[in-house]
Amino acid sequence: VDSDGNLKQQGQITTEKGLSTGKQQAQIVDTCLKLVHLAIKYQCPIVVEKLDFSSKKAQLKEKGRKYARMLSGWAYAEFFKQLTSICANRGIYLKTVNPSYSSLIGLIKYCRQYGISSGVAAAIVIARRGMYLSERLPKSLKTCSITAYLDVKSGKHVWNKWSKLNKSIKSCTEVTNRHSYYSISNWDFLVKP
Repeated sequence: VDSDGNLKQQGQITTEKGLSTGKQQAQIVDTCLKLVHLAIKYQCPIVVEKLDFSSKKAQLKEKGRKYARMLSGWAYAEFFKQLTSICANRGIYLKTVNPSYSSLIGLIKYCRQYGISSGVAAAIVIARRGMYLSERLPKSLKTCSITAYLDVKSGKHVWNKWSKLNKSIKSCTEVTNRHSYYSISNWDFLVKP
């Protein structure tokens, strides 16, 4: 993102799944080096969300094999360790931020605006959070009086509004998957008559 928090450039660093431990380790290091190269090129820090899977890993037996395989195969801890090390060696500032509502905010505010995937939209939110920029509800939500329906006091933190909106959307039948967020132009249907 640029200095104002707007999308500057997007892209993906592709990785392969199902590699042996040594190859996966090399792939993680290569990915971290590519990120550091981008940080040096754009002269900016790297911002990542601070994820904790310890409570989810403790419940692996209850969720089933597929879920257990997905979480166990997730190499976030190793990725974060390597990225921290490489950033420290190269003098790149690595900032961790709270991931709360990053996907929801990205889906509602940036997917349609920039025509990007939900992952890139969430990355914009994480980057903006690293810049201490606030993510208020979009004007389209304010004009359709959904904020009045959400019953949030004005003095509350902005995440309280996102929490209420998240609960409201989960109970809504019109929003069935991530693709629904691309077509929504007016959120009036969420407001009770």
